[in-house]
Amino acid sequence: MKTSCGSCLLPSVAHVCVRISDEDRGLCQREARYRRSPQLKRQRQKLMPADMALLRSTSLLGSMGEDHFAALLRSGVVRALHREETLFAQGLAPASLFIVLEGSLKIYQTGNDGSLTVHQIAHGGDCVGAAQIFLEIPAKMGAEAIWDSRVLELPRAAVMEAFTADPALARSMARHLARQLEIRTGELEDAYWMSAPKRLAAFLAGLFPPGATEADTRLPYDKSVLAARLGMTPETLSRAFQTLKERGVRTHNRCIYAADVPALSRYAKNQDETADPAHIRKHG
Repeated sequence: MKTSCGSCLLPSVAHVCVRISDEDRGLCQREARYRRSPQLKRQRQKLMPADMALLRSTSLLGSMGEDHFAALLRSGVVRALHREETLFAQGLAPASLFIVLEGSLKIYQTGNDGSLTVHQIAHGGDCVGAAQIFLEIPAKMGAEAIWDSRVLELPRAAVMEAFTADPALARSMARHLARQLEIRTGELEDAYWMSAPKRLAAFLAGLFPPGATEADTRLPYDKSVLAARLGMTPETLSRAFQTLKERGVRTHNRCIYAADVPALSRYAKNQDETADPAHIRKHG
């Protein structure tokens, strides 16, 4: 049975606004404890069993031999970051490889005019700074925590030693860099060929689980970050959301409701150029 969220008035099957806001309150309380208690932050600066399992599941480190894997981790340091705390700044040369253990980081670039572009959102298991440790050049991008996060910092010297000692790591690193190049090329093609509403539609459709029809969810980060990630200004993002309202998408803050997820996906892929007026009237 459908309900309505009293705060945003979105029709909701799972009442996602209430459910997620509870989680957000827990997140904010945890961030507040970080700031009040340096001791708690220090306690999170160590590898935990869940971290070891995560690292072993990554495509980068998962195929390493046990001895080389253990030696590499012994050289590492776990860093705990507050929300909006900088991991490394644009223009500096990070001397380490970073692997996200918890939370999310934005990899961004600030233009001379102050414009912000977010090139990547790194989540648990993702690595950051791989190209810089090989090229030994200043980073064209900076990295900042979106939420309270933890990262494993692996010094360049230790990574290069493991890279030489373990061919499995060398192969994994080559695949990682190739995938990153392929992803960036695809994003450039999308930015060139796809309109802002279609890029937004593709992103939103990807938030829903496979097979979802009418569904609601929550943006994983603020709209300002989303705009920069999709290569838009906040004003362009707002207009794109207005366009998608004609296709049954509604939004309030970070809450997102889609009346027809498959149709949204088809629209993003240029397979559905017209909205279904009857469907929009039904859910409007």
